[in-house]
Amino acid sequence: MKTSPFFRLSPPATESPAAKPVRYPYHDDDACPIGQEVKRSGEWRPYKPTRLADTRVRCSQCIELGYSVAR
Repeated sequence: MKTSPFFRLSPPATESPAAKPVRYPYHDDDACPIGQEVKRSGEWRPYKPTRLADTRVRCSQCIELGYSVAR
């Protein structure tokens, strides 16, 4: 099931700043466990890129969930 795309703002407290990826991927599938955790944390923002520099990759879990539904 699709949801409005969103992404994580900051690294979780358990993650060191050095381990933080340059850009967190966006999530758009309600069943994604990573996306659910990000939503619960409150550390997220809607994904609405307006420039090429604002684009992000899609979460690999969301991609897998999308493929499993389409199969």
